[in-house]
Amino acid sequence: MTDSRRARKSKTVAAPDVPIDLRATKLVGGGRALAYADGSTWMIRGGLPGEWLRVKPNRRRARIVEADVLEVLADEHPARLERSCPHADRCGGCDWPQVDPLAGADLKVSVAAEAAARFPEIAARLRAAPITDSPPAYRLRSRLHWDPRAGVLGFYGNRTWQVNPIPHCRIVSPFLAEALSDLTEILTEFCPAPTDLEILEGGDSAIAAIRPARGGPRSIDRRWLPPASRCGLLDGFHRLTGSSEIIPGWGLDHVCIDLPVRLEVPIGSFFQGNLHLVPWLFERVATLIGAGDEPVVDLHGGVGFLAAAAHWMGRDDLTVVEPHEPAAAAAQRNLPDARVSTSTAEAFLERARDLPEQAVAIIDPPRSGMTSELRRRITGWRPHRVVMLGCDPATWSRDAANLIERGYVLDHLELIDLFPFTHHVEVLAVLEAG
Repeated sequence: MTDSRRARKSKTVAAPDVPIDLRATKLVGGGRALAYADGSTWMIRGGLPGEWLRVKPNRRRARIVEADVLEVLADEHPARLERSCPHADRCGGCDWPQVDPLAGADLKVSVAAEAAARFPEIAARLRAAPITDSPPAYRLRSRLHWDPRAGVLGFYGNRTWQVNPIPHCRIVSPFLAEALSDLTEILTEFCPAPTDLEILEGGDSAIAAIRPARGGPRSIDRRWLPPASRCGLLDGFHRLTGSSEIIPGWGLDHVCIDLPVRLEVPIGSFFQGNLHLVPWLFERVATLIGAGDEPVVDLHGGVGFLAAAAHWMGRDDLTVVEPHEPAAAAAQRNLPDARVSTSTAEAFLERARDLPEQAVAIIDPPRSGMTSELRRRITGWRPHRVVMLGCDPATWSRDAANLIERGYVLDHLELIDLFPFTHHVEVLAVLEAG
């Protein structure tokens, strides 16, 4: 090895436990702040753009260093909370516990645009997009982890599988925040194994289910289910399989969400989790779909939330596609006149014959976005309008770019902060066939 190569190789960061002072530049993947020091690129959890920070490195891969903020030395970002969440040092439930959700909306716009950097035109549109923010204490669906050895009910720690208590959590609902102590006592009495506890709220009801967790048994013993006499704060308690099938326990197995229409949501089924913005999102999607006679096909239907928004606008020709059986059954009850297919979107489109181009497709895929097969089948069908809801700007931008390359025009774009205190942001868009 030459002297110059030795010099370059030795130009690395300090030892992993030695703090360093540096300037954060912009936000990048995972909502972390980017900085450069000692010949390396630093990804800083808890940092915000423009801040002068003292950070502690915790992991290094080649010339990429991951670090956590110890102290803001100067130029504190205006969206930084005066007092962060008291659990921020150990809890992994939020990755932006330092950001005021009502003052930091522009930060989420930056994260979305950065995630779409591979597609400059889309990134520019995201950078200019409006965003709707949300107050805290927003979760109507929560999944907590139960550690019976420690007697702790809460979220996993940052980069660990250790469960941390969350008595002052800012993201769970007021009901769950107040019920945490009682739920911990109940699980201590009845549940001796590591499990997950799922809570679902709606209207005046709250229900729960125990489901398999990491490091715990693959199935839930019925004896671990607390009786109704011990759970006066809940309206139902059940077990869930690893695939979210309901094993009946007692009481209600669903809640009802009152929107302009009433929707039944079973425990274990996907539903948008922000109690403040669900009514707003329903009406926003209804407006974007608009009135008309064209058929509407919801390819990721869940319990029929977005299809119900179309129905509220007078759309009567509805098809809902959903592979999860309890959710599909609920969609049929919520929209009795709709055609409900218990199927994946890919399998439905493979079987479908003569789908009209004069149709509206609703797409709300998981965080991984559309599969390549689904993108191919959508463009083969070519519905004249596509309403897309995406929970990851990176995969959403990839999918949108694919449609645009095949002749679609991005007609509408906005962002929604469904997940305060995290870097996650939802993208809502409408694409029209050119």
